[in-house]
Amino acid sequence: MIVNGVEFDFRISNKTHAANFEKALQGMQKMEKEIRTLQPETPASYVLGKMEQMFRNFFRQATGIDVIGDCEDVAEMKAMYMEFLDKIAEQKKDFLSPFSMERIK
Repeated sequence: MIVNGVEFDFRISNKTHAANFEKALQGMQKMEKEIRTLQPETPASYVLGKMEQMFRNFFRQATGIDVIGDCEDVAEMKAMYMEFLDKIAEQKKDFLSPFSMERIK
């Protein structure tokens, strides 16, 4: 899989990869709740820093590498995250398609 020009091995059909992905999503949900509780007067740079940390932690936990790299734009990070989710959805279509014993003879 390639996201943000970084190639890495990730297959949602791999039990370990799927477990890492699920754990990363849980961590992301926790950080998102923390970010949402910040006061409106919290400096934008602080909020953006927390969001960067959230996306960076997600990718590190899900894939084992820093897909974000030197990117500092949270909108671009979100796009990377969405691209990753789209690629996982495509992978799920492949391995969750109907299985038939007919092919095994």
